[in-house]
Amino acid sequence: MKLLILALVLFNVVAQGLAQQVPLHVNKIITPGLSQFIDKLRAEANIPGLTLGVVHSNGQVEHGAWGIKDENGANATTDTSFILASCSKAFLSAAMGILMDDFARGKNVTALPADVNVFDWSTKVVDLLPGQWQLEDEWATKKANIRDILSHVSGVPRHDYSPSRTDAPIDVLLNLRNLRPAYELREQWSYNNLMYISASHLISVYSGMRYVDFVKERIFTPLGMSSTTFSPTEAAQDDGLTQAWAYNKRRIPTWFTDGTMDLNAGPGGIISNAVDMTKWVKILLNEGVDPDTNTTVIPMSAFEAVTTPHAIMEGRPSTPDASIVGYGMGWGRGSYKGHELISHTGGIPGISTRIEFLPADGLGYVVLTNTDAGQPGIIKLVQHIMDETLGLGSAWDTTSSHERDTQPTSSHTAHPSQEIAEPSLPIAAYAGTYENAGYGTITLCAPSSTSPGCLRVLNTFAAIHNVTASENRHTLYAEYGTMWSSHIRLRYAGGNDFYMSLPELFPHGYGKDTTPFEVNSLGEDSGEAVAKFVVNKEGSRVLAFGFMGAEEEQEGRKRLLRNAGVEYSIPAAAEVILTRVDSE
Repeated sequence: MKLLILALVLFNVVAQGLAQQVPLHVNKIITPGLSQFIDKLRAEANIPGLTLGVVHSNGQVEHGAWGIKDENGANATTDTSFILASCSKAFLSAAMGILMDDFARGKNVTALPADVNVFDWSTKVVDLLPGQWQLEDEWATKKANIRDILSHVSGVPRHDYSPSRTDAPIDVLLNLRNLRPAYELREQWSYNNLMYISASHLISVYSGMRYVDFVKERIFTPLGMSSTTFSPTEAAQDDGLTQAWAYNKRRIPTWFTDGTMDLNAGPGGIISNAVDMTKWVKILLNEGVDPDTNTTVIPMSAFEAVTTPHAIMEGRPSTPDASIVGYGMGWGRGSYKGHELISHTGGIPGISTRIEFLPADGLGYVVLTNTDAGQPGIIKLVQHIMDETLGLGSAWDTTSSHERDTQPTSSHTAHPSQEIAEPSLPIAAYAGTYENAGYGTITLCAPSSTSPGCLRVLNTFAAIHNVTASENRHTLYAEYGTMWSSHIRLRYAGGNDFYMSLPELFPHGYGKDTTPFEVNSLGEDSGEAVAKFVVNKEGSRVLAFGFMGAEEEQEGRKRLLRNAGVEYSIPAAAEVILTRVDSE
């Protein structure tokens, strides 16, 4: 009887083990067949250059490179470096966990505030950064913790166009108090780069060193990631940094510079190559431990915290192949055809990236491309790799909404096909200077404006299109230098509404092509956001205008207003209100 019971127990254990996924031990993934697939994919998706790193659970590592890295046609190699964009966020959350572990073990170099006894994911941000951390919402100011801001549930929407390229992380942190929320704290997942900029400042304060130095000392160096840096200048040595192309196939500058290093480091500033990134993927597959040295780089408690979802990104599967998707801290987590995956995408002008690992299958990879139009192709590639490697058959051709949520976004409306009526006020009546505490000063110029500043703006736009043409007679223009744009264009849409775009203008071209062009960091298919102007009761003077933001965020602000007993109005629903201070 005892033997029978033992046999049944052993059978149950074996059956359970067989029912679970086990790490794969497969042959090479980067084969001539995959190379052919990638070459065809690059042609279809207009991807100039692509590099791939693959890691297996048995330690096998593969690297490959396809296409070009510069406009002279030099081949991309596995040593070619790319800005990781938002794939950098996982390094910040790991660094935060490392710092917390230092405090837990008594290794900290900076004293915590007197009333803070524990520094962990639940510690309130206001307690760690007294006098600095403040949101517009008083309750969120008091209650938001580290987990909240790194899980994108602070209630504050993106506000990507509020920082300038000359800001430091502390400037972004102090400006949060001037930015309108869209949701209650923890009500809704809402991607926010500014929180990761603020978190990089927090790490600098309590590590006693620059955030970039802390990450290098505690992650890059232990893993031997010697080619990984935050400095575009360092990465460009020996032509190691790829050039970049926009969705319109025009070459554009490397978007981040050494001057913006500290600003962009937390949310998207790491620069690396396929070889170094497989070292990172190795420890991800080994739950934070370097399998080559048996050294713990990311403490287990931190690894589990950052890879465990704390918010829902997508509550409904985007396709039958997918699952609902949750977000941890710098990582999304879901499944594909029943296989669990942890991933994050990255995208800035000229760059698209993805890091993904399948913990139960013992497989991980990184894909780096030098175009901001690369994300759909990347998704097709990683699905193809999973389908082929795991024997899953063909994939549904889709990209879930969170895969697109790495660059600045905004609501948009297509241009109407019908003729737009004349505005009730002359277009010059909308021109003038407007201010907002969080966004600074913007001077809108009409085609007839004659001030020196407006003439400079109009001359710059004139290189792109004819500002005096009849179709542009109801268009407003402005300089607006942010991380993602150099100018604003407002095209009349009807009533007191305008379609708003925030382009980067290149009046002298760039690279070998000297013909003028522009790129919109919102992307090729994003259309234009909506701006609404507010006119006085007499209808004779423009008082303000607002960026409306995403429709979902507008609905969120309406709820906040109703809960506060405030009557709804167009300005109250806007993401940003700029008040008129004088005429042009």
